[in-house]
Amino acid sequence: MTNSTSAGRDVRTRRAVPPMLRPGTGRNDWLAFGVGAIAVVLAFGLILARTPGMTRIDMSISVALTRLHTGAIGALGSAVYKIFSPVEAITLTALIAVAILVVSRNLRLAATFAALVAITWIPSDIVKILVHRLRPDADELPHHLTPMPTDPSYPSGHMVFVTTLVIAVVLLARGSRWSALATGLGAVVVVVVALCLVTDGVHYASDVIASIVWSLGVAPFVLELWNRYVLPRTYRL
Repeated sequence: MTNSTSAGRDVRTRRAVPPMLRPGTGRNDWLAFGVGAIAVVLAFGLILARTPGMTRIDMSISVALTRLHTGAIGALGSAVYKIFSPVEAITLTALIAVAILVVSRNLRLAATFAALVAITWIPSDIVKILVHRLRPDADELPHHLTPMPTDPSYPSGHMVFVTTLVIAVVLLARGSRWSALATGLGAVVVVVVALCLVTDGVHYASDVIASIVWSLGVAPFVLELWNRYVLPRTYRL
């Protein structure tokens, strides 16, 4: 009787914990996937930065897409770049975390959301420094964002942030009636932002693709580490 009562309590407790805060299964696929994504993105970037032929292919894509950077499309691209710039990105993340706290009254859930975005996004700058790939040459582009950023191009911090934010929202909505909507709209947002960054001329296509790969691999890795080793400690405070 005691065992069945304990088992029932465990089930109820697990149901009460939001899916985003639950550690995964005992398998370590998340570890291999996360480390693999980091290694692939870094290695691919080092190869790209040192292979002129691959950059020429990338540049031809940039030239073609930046022809679209006029009128409404150009305005959209410029707005996207501004909206997801670092200060705005930090502010947006903080506002969403506060909204989560107000709606759910769950500080751990709000903190997990913010930590997932920050810890996945910020370290991508280390790859930027290591790879040090130059931005597309503005002189070769028909149209481009003005002024052009001067920091390294690979990977795209904007793209990492947006993709990670979408992943965090999808994980937040997991198990709810909003799950499918969050996934569908999130995919659209990722595609639109990726195209905007290339039409802006601020990133090569390979920059944004690598950024998406980074987020898809690193975000689950970060969340699993957080849920296994950080979150349990907060229950002891």
